[in-house]
Amino acid sequence: MFALALLLRLARVQVRSQMQYRTSFALSLAGNFAFTALDFATIVLLFGDISRLGGWTVNQVALLYAVSSLSYALCELTLGSLDQLPTMVRDGSFDTLLLRPGPTFVHLLATDFLLRRAGRLLQAVVVLVVVTARYPATLWTAERVLVLLSSVVGGAVIMGSLWIVAASASFWANGADGLVSVFSAGTSFLVQYPLDVYTAWLRSFVLFVVPLGFVSYLPVSWVLDKPDAAGLPTAVRLATPLVAAVTAGAAALVWRISVRHYRSPGG
Repeated sequence: MFALALLLRLARVQVRSQMQYRTSFALSLAGNFAFTALDFATIVLLFGDISRLGGWTVNQVALLYAVSSLSYALCELTLGSLDQLPTMVRDGSFDTLLLRPGPTFVHLLATDFLLRRAGRLLQAVVVLVVVTARYPATLWTAERVLVLLSSVVGGAVIMGSLWIVAASASFWANGADGLVSVFSAGTSFLVQYPLDVYTAWLRSFVLFVVPLGFVSYLPVSWVLDKPDAAGLPTAVRLATPLVAAVTAGAAALVWRISVRHYRSPGG
């Protein structure tokens, strides 16, 4: 609870600073909304030439996109500062975080908390509202709604955990910037499309090695009564919360070990 209260207090300071220039903030938020909307526009344009993608219709892919984008937006809004970690480790500014009272990880998250990233979150919510309205109301039983909501939160935890692990590589090797980008923005594009369109080895990789398939593909395919590419049982397809808990625990362990390994460039 102390860590959460500290994070909220530090984030509030950042937000108040950013809101001093309201016009600039509004333009940044709108720009972020428009830029992320291009991802969805790509999907719409793609279906201008085809009727199905890997057996998925445009509405089905749109729902998959909305859920995965919501997960990534929550992850980016919270953990966006991780992009700065390789630079901070390289130039030694990470030392200043170690000297501050409270959890180092919380201070890291507060170093670059940008509220304009909420533009992506807003865009994903708009897509979700529009696409769910295109399905009959009878589809949205309490069970299906619960699965979708848990997959959004669980998916954010899974993606965030992978991001933390990738960023932790900065403590072990120089030049981890590319790896961080792969596990941040790179993964968001991967989970926007059904795994059915990928080759068998890649499907296996994102299901059983790096569990990105649990972010949106497996729960959304269950909600839509579609068979998944791997033919997994229902219990596994609905295991996003469990996978999220496991990956979060692993990420926390990797982070603690990596911070202990840190050596200041100043000696």
